[in-house]
Amino acid sequence: MKLWLFIAKRIIFAFIAIIGLTFIVFILLHTAGNNLLLSEYINPRLTGPAREQVIQQLTQRFHLNDPIYVQYFYWLAAVFSGDLGYTNTPIYSGPVSGAIALFLPNTILLTIIASILIWIIGIPIGVRSAVKRDSAFDQSVRVISFALYSMPIYLVAFLLILVFGVYLRVLPFAFSLSPTIASNLNWYVNGISYPTHIVIIDALIHGNLSAFANAILHAILPALTLALSTIAGVMRILRASMLEVLDQDYIRLARAKGAPEKVVINLHARRNALIPVLTLYGYTVASLLGGAVVIEDIFSYPGMGYWTTQALLNNDVGGIMASTLIFGIVFVIASLLLDIIYALIDPRIRY
Repeated sequence: MKLWLFIAKRIIFAFIAIIGLTFIVFILLHTAGNNLLLSEYINPRLTGPAREQVIQQLTQRFHLNDPIYVQYFYWLAAVFSGDLGYTNTPIYSGPVSGAIALFLPNTILLTIIASILIWIIGIPIGVRSAVKRDSAFDQSVRVISFALYSMPIYLVAFLLILVFGVYLRVLPFAFSLSPTIASNLNWYVNGISYPTHIVIIDALIHGNLSAFANAILHAILPALTLALSTIAGVMRILRASMLEVLDQDYIRLARAKGAPEKVVINLHARRNALIPVLTLYGYTVASLLGGAVVIEDIFSYPGMGYWTTQALLNNDVGGIMASTLIFGIVFVIASLLLDIIYALIDPRIRY
């Protein structure tokens, strides 16, 4: 099968997966009736005939008297036209597209930092653990990875907060910027920075180095929590893959020919051992967005996860549907890119 045909096939499957995911969530949100949706658009102070008139208008606008699948396809058509609906949460009220523009950049930033931490921490430790098999270092790594792998992400967050935020007091563990610094900034309003909505970048744009340094400190613990929650899986798979590769005949041949051990490990073994890790890494990056829902709420970090949590707590239909759509799109795109990269780097893979 040609590459373009493989990609086209995967795109079709990805589209079907997103349709299925959003349809299931849409049904779940409408099982209790239309009150959740109507409450987002109706002023609670409105009563009497005026309220009934608004309800009739909204019922007609969203086709609430039609079957649920018909309502879903009207929602889907609105999405394709750029209308994601309306969201009403304590941290933001307005068009869903506006909420995504405000909160998504911070989540992307945390995900990128966590992805880099996973790579620069997990890969060297996993390789060294395999090379030093059954040593004290290897045993320690295995114990720590088991512990991290079995701990829920919120427990990792609370542990880091206790160590670095409460006892050592070296890192902040709430918000994206210190309230003392934020109170003197005219480009930081209600937890959102302007113009990029990424406080680290906005601090540089406005030339405020103290705010820049403070924003970096605030991003460390959320990003580190995200990384540690998945880094154990990367280390364990890389260790197992390295052990398998180190027993291959071509590794023995390289050592028999007198190749330095560093060349054998870094050039011959690690490259092939990284293939299964790359598979996990792609899915890990995608799942980091899911973990951000919990992490951003714990650290009160103003990102998509924090907004999604507020939407869930307040039965905000627009916010929940938009979050489901965004997270679903990110996951299927990551999966698609991963399949393509995996097929390109491993010649044994056929489309």
